[in-house]
Amino acid sequence: MDLRSLLKTAYLGLKANKLRSLLTTLGIIIGVGTVISMVSIIEGMNKYTYKVLGSIGSKTIYVQKWKWMVSFGGGRSSKEWREIARRRDLTIEDAEAIAKLPSVELVSPEQPLFGDYKAEYRSKEVDIGSLSGVNGQYLALSGYELEEGRNFTDADMLGRRQVVILGYYQADNLFGDEDPLGKEISINNRSFYVIGVLKKRGQLLGNNLDNVVLMPVTTAQKLFTRKGSSRFNLWQSLRIVVKLRDDVSMEKGMEEIEELLRMRRGLRFDQEDDFALNTQEMLLEAYRKLTTGIFLAMIGIASLALLVGGIGIMNIMLVSVTERTREIGVRMAVGAKRREILLQFIFEAVFLTSAGGLLGVMLGFMIAKLVDLLTPLPSAMPFWSVLLGLGFSGVVGLFFGIYPASKASKMDPIVALRYE
Repeated sequence: MDLRSLLKTAYLGLKANKLRSLLTTLGIIIGVGTVISMVSIIEGMNKYTYKVLGSIGSKTIYVQKWKWMVSFGGGRSSKEWREIARRRDLTIEDAEAIAKLPSVELVSPEQPLFGDYKAEYRSKEVDIGSLSGVNGQYLALSGYELEEGRNFTDADMLGRRQVVILGYYQADNLFGDEDPLGKEISINNRSFYVIGVLKKRGQLLGNNLDNVVLMPVTTAQKLFTRKGSSRFNLWQSLRIVVKLRDDVSMEKGMEEIEELLRMRRGLRFDQEDDFALNTQEMLLEAYRKLTTGIFLAMIGIASLALLVGGIGIMNIMLVSVTERTREIGVRMAVGAKRREILLQFIFEAVFLTSAGGLLGVMLGFMIAKLVDLLTPLPSAMPFWSVLLGLGFSGVVGLFFGIYPASKASKMDPIVALRYE
């Protein structure tokens, strides 16, 4: 039989038993659909995450009280967190000293403010997702850009002026079509003047990057932290964002910063650092661990579904061989070779699973798009995932179709012709 005849025979077999064929390939459809949907979601997350992190820059270092870490099913103990909380806080003076290092291009102290903060303008009120105190170099370090207005100046820092730069979400919800520049808003009953609005950035893993409000770091420390205290809440301790010069390696830059801070904090050579240097690569590593765990779980689920689907294919092909025993006998009697019988049934099994794989690809695409529309998770279906889904389904058909096809090809034509 030529390829056209094999295709026609396989199609007629599927058409004659539509419901049975659909139920048989259900495991294939679920397995391939799972692979395609999860790969599409992970690929979409990858593109957006790398885009956002790429806007920060690969030479950016975050100096904090603790080191970032990723753990599944575990983490730091309460004792470790208490020890970290007892560490001395970083200061604006530390940031100014780091800025004088020859390897450093930009530096901004960042004072995160955690709590229930609301921005108010006239009768409108909006919850603030992220409120921070920074300096004028922060925008270049963080990937944010001004849509309109001006940046913070040294005068804003020295005078502890009550001025703010609003994220797109804040500006849109508080002012709508009204120009926000120069307007007075209230943050927890304290008045601030809007001097700038940031460009829209979107969301990252459900976190609204546009729901931000920035103010001078000196103002944040004056108004929203405990006055006269050198120790802020652990989660509200100052951190320093540093960007190295392009011609300086990360290793050299981190070494210079570490040496400077150890000297400023009076640490002996046998004492461990009471601060940590975190990098974008740590964020990417954390993200890779997360997506790898999801991908491995997806492979396990898909493998079980494909195994069940493969067993179903073998079962239905054995039934088909039994039902078509006389047909096999007649074909052998008129000259069909055993190899042709073998190829016919293998091809039918592969055709059946490939059809299931195609339906699985369509199902996975629809699930990914539905998740994209209803949740913050983006999706992007790469072409290789389609080939992977169809290829796996074809291999399953080939593997589980060999035994039934072999059984059909080894029939005695005389016995097959007498079969009722």
